[in-house]
Amino acid sequence: MHLGLVTYNLAANWDLEHLITACEATGFAGVELRTTHAHGVEPELDARQRAAVRKRFEDTDVVLWGLGSTCEYHSPDPDELRRNIQTTLDFIDLAREVGAKGVKVRPNALPEEVAVEQTLRQIGEALAECGDYAADKGVEVWLEVHGRETSHVPHIRTIMGVADHPQVKVCWNSNDADVVDGSIVDNFALVKDQIGSVHMRDLYLDYPFHELFAGLKSINYEGFCLAEIEASDDPERVMRYYAGLWREMTK
Repeated sequence: MHLGLVTYNLAANWDLEHLITACEATGFAGVELRTTHAHGVEPELDARQRAAVRKRFEDTDVVLWGLGSTCEYHSPDPDELRRNIQTTLDFIDLAREVGAKGVKVRPNALPEEVAVEQTLRQIGEALAECGDYAADKGVEVWLEVHGRETSHVPHIRTIMGVADHPQVKVCWNSNDADVVDGSIVDNFALVKDQIGSVHMRDLYLDYPFHELFAGLKSINYEGFCLAEIEASDDPERVMRYYAGLWREMTK
């Protein structure tokens, strides 16, 4: 496992050079670039700009692990659904050209006017379509365990069962909803064979990170665990402490 950083929120205002330099200095080995942030790595980049981003990461040991989109597929409006699928395909193209391993997407709602099972199936079918496209590009699609109702891990398992695609993985998100009777063991078991990326919050929180790290080791997870933490007036100091605690908790 490797430690990385999501640009949401700590590094939201950092340009790409600042981001890479800070990660180099503090022991963060990779990044997920969340869309709309100051790094500017977006589908609007032209071929020259994409090549420059790829070259910058090739010149450092910091890995461009993923692109954090906000694409979601729950809307009962077919035009809105199609727009989100097309945006995902655009991010997949971008990921291939800048050298990222995957694109993070999310479920975000269960519309009240639609049966839950129908919405979960729609999300899964959209993911399967995106997975087909991603397979040709050598990119993974990571479904974040996200949303007030859709972060229910059994719902994620249902969605993944519909998608049923080797390029579509789960992004574990370290949510309070994962925890049942103080443990994440049962929920983790539902998706453990499909985990492709991991988000973490502050490691001092009352969340069973020891179970998460043990579970990831049990499946021989070799990807990134990415810190998604609040902004700070002294961000590099926070990153150094986070990296130190990460090393102690995972060794």
